[in-house]
Amino acid sequence: MIHILFLILEIIGWILLFLLVILLLLILTILFYPVKYRFSAKGENTLDTLVADGKVSWLFHLISGSASYEHGELKWKLRLAWKKFDSSKEEQKETSEKPVVPEPLEKEPLEGKKTEVKNNSPEKDVKIEKASEKEPEIKKESETEKTKVREERRTENVQTESKLKKIKYTFQKLCGTIKKAGEKKEFLTAFLTYEKHQRAFEAVKKELCHLLHVLKPKKLQANVTFGFSDPSWTGYMLAFLGSIYGLIGEYVQIQPDFEERKLEGNASAEGKIRVIYFAVPAWKLFWNKDVKITYKHIRKHIK
Repeated sequence: MIHILFLILEIIGWILLFLLVILLLLILTILFYPVKYRFSAKGENTLDTLVADGKVSWLFHLISGSASYEHGELKWKLRLAWKKFDSSKEEQKETSEKPVVPEPLEKEPLEGKKTEVKNNSPEKDVKIEKASEKEPEIKKESETEKTKVREERRTENVQTESKLKKIKYTFQKLCGTIKKAGEKKEFLTAFLTYEKHQRAFEAVKKELCHLLHVLKPKKLQANVTFGFSDPSWTGYMLAFLGSIYGLIGEYVQIQPDFEERKLEGNASAEGKIRVIYFAVPAWKLFWNKDVKITYKHIRKHIK
């Protein structure tokens, strides 16, 4: 009897171990198996000449997708295990769901039937006489003038009072905003200069920089000439690209055009993204005491 009990427990133990191994393998697969992507695009200053295509795949192509844009038309495909979705299928569904409107039948002319047309007698001229009797209005001109003057004075008094109230309200509101701005400035300076908050910001900055470095594409090539209608926006975009030049400067050639609106060139990228890239910094920040304290303080002041 005891041997049978031990045998059952052993079988249950092996089953639990098998399930734990499968679960561990599944977690490791999700964390370390890469999401592969590829993208390419080229164009010559107009959206009609833009040609772009991209592909994404994960878990031995069990989950994959692709999209292409050419001649102003977007086409896409998606696969989720055994299910497949396509842009052409969606268009066919939409066309099939549209109700068929029957064409109206043309009326055939009736033959052999004559319609009698009756001539209307000429219209007679009718003289319309409008009799309007004006009722006598007995009002004194002096009284009407007095009432008009009184009404004008009342409206002027009401307008002046409303203007004074508006001026007073705007002045109070301005004083309140200045006071709140001063309080917010003091709070922000105290919040940012707090030692634990500074350490938390440094930790977040460090993890973000490492994440951007890891997410850098394996292959990246671009030769782009761009320009906005407003030269200031061209300058802003150039400043932004300059801030990330350390990541993309080796592979990218960018030429700004401050005189006219332009976007032409070609670009291509290929790389891999793993879930572990996001899991490790999230795990580190979650157990960081300074980050926890800063997060609690932010939630407290937002509420």
